[in-house]
Amino acid sequence: MAKLPRTKLHDKGTSRRSEPGNPSELLRTVETFLSTCRRPAALEYGEDPIPLLPGEYALEIRSGKLFIEVWDRKRSLSRRIVSVDRHTTGVLDCSVQKFGGVPGKLSLLDLDRPQTVHRCIRGTRENFAERFRRMLARQFPGWTITGLSSSLDLQRSFSSVFPRARLERGNQRIAALGCPAVENEPDLLTFGLVWLDYVRNHSAGGAQTSLCLFLPEGSGKLTAHRLRFLDSASVSSRLFLFNEHGSAGEVDPQDLGNLETHVTSLYKPCQPDPRMAALLSRLSRLHGIGCSPELGGAISIRHRGLEFARLEGERILLGIQEQREVSPCHIEYVEDFAAQLAALSNRARPAETDSAPPVFPERWLESSVRTQLTEIDPILLPNPVHGQVLTFAAGDRDRLDLLAISESGRLSVLELKAEEDIHLPVQALDYWTRIKWHAERGELNHLFPGIAIAPKAPKLFLIAPAMAFHPANATILRYFSPEIEVERAGVNSDWQKRLKVILRLRGADSPQSHGSS
Repeated sequence: MAKLPRTKLHDKGTSRRSEPGNPSELLRTVETFLSTCRRPAALEYGEDPIPLLPGEYALEIRSGKLFIEVWDRKRSLSRRIVSVDRHTTGVLDCSVQKFGGVPGKLSLLDLDRPQTVHRCIRGTRENFAERFRRMLARQFPGWTITGLSSSLDLQRSFSSVFPRARLERGNQRIAALGCPAVENEPDLLTFGLVWLDYVRNHSAGGAQTSLCLFLPEGSGKLTAHRLRFLDSASVSSRLFLFNEHGSAGEVDPQDLGNLETHVTSLYKPCQPDPRMAALLSRLSRLHGIGCSPELGGAISIRHRGLEFARLEGERILLGIQEQREVSPCHIEYVEDFAAQLAALSNRARPAETDSAPPVFPERWLESSVRTQLTEIDPILLPNPVHGQVLTFAAGDRDRLDLLAISESGRLSVLELKAEEDIHLPVQALDYWTRIKWHAERGELNHLFPGIAIAPKAPKLFLIAPAMAFHPANATILRYFSPEIEVERAGVNSDWQKRLKVILRLRGADSPQSHGSS
């Protein structure tokens, strides 16, 4: 096979594999590649990248073989380079031999090139997957790890962030999932339940399958809280925390405490004067305009979810980027502004030009649900309906929830999504559990003056376009506690014109066309 010309080393295409056994040519290829790198590094499967700094790596031929040695303060690496398999911009993939002749793969990277970002991410994930394998081997002696992967599988809704493993011992199975970092915890349980369901459905009949979740120290409270509201009859779960050295230990979810939330103490019913009420009535009849009352008594006026005006008592604030106060004598300015936004929207499509105002679909959906609440459930009272009544101690929560009440005093939590989201059920569970907790302590009574809140657990509505429910949503709902009454309300795809519910499903039910009973 012809040798690779040096002039082709920087071509964007993929080079051919070099012949093994020619150490001088291999050395020239590697040295030429490294000379073009601004931040060279070595990446091996299951490890973090090691920077190739001057004086901290060596390339040399010994006994007719090419070796690379890299070291830093934490670790060292010594490998024999057998061949160059692939060369692309910023990446040189090599076949190597480890100690004892064990084959392996080593990639030389230029960390300054954007093309290497995905390699570093993949290397970091593979590194954690190997650590996870060692955790499982130490934690479950006598069990066999029959599968472990961190690859992405969109068809089965498997995430590449969380390595997943299947363990077997006799007639028992474990579906295990590892969380690499504290910031990844909010998404862990969703993929854990998807993985549990897959392992359970692909095990021999009668096999007992449990869910084991591994999280880093400093996390776990959110997951522990969620686990308490799963169906104990269908989910046998265990929780483990691991330290930076990879040592893991099981913890009792009850010992991790409750998540802190606070209920807003401010609620001032909106009471616009007749002129303002007439203005709101006219605006609400315009396409794309929604008026959303807030807890402090203000009213947010939005076009397709974008706030362009506010009513705060007798004050009128108008504008998008900067709001200025308008005299109550000139309330027609608000209508003129709304008409201009509508005209811009009708003349241009946002995908084709920047002249159209931006669209915030979830805020728009919220406004539509507020004004047509009886479409969701006829027994819900149209007023008051509250948004964002809870403050989360762990930080801001940007998801949309509404809190409504029925004529009989039963609370309803409404979680809205304008687009497909696999995490919709678990996110809704977070809000439902807190609303239930505060309601049991009488901390929501001031939000519904004159209405006695019933002691029954709140009802949970998941609201999205009918075709936008993620296929895994039903799988996750299957493992919710029976005390959580869930209804999925699928709205029409053109809900922006007029919102209608065209699909209603209880809990994890599937449409009849999908085999539901």
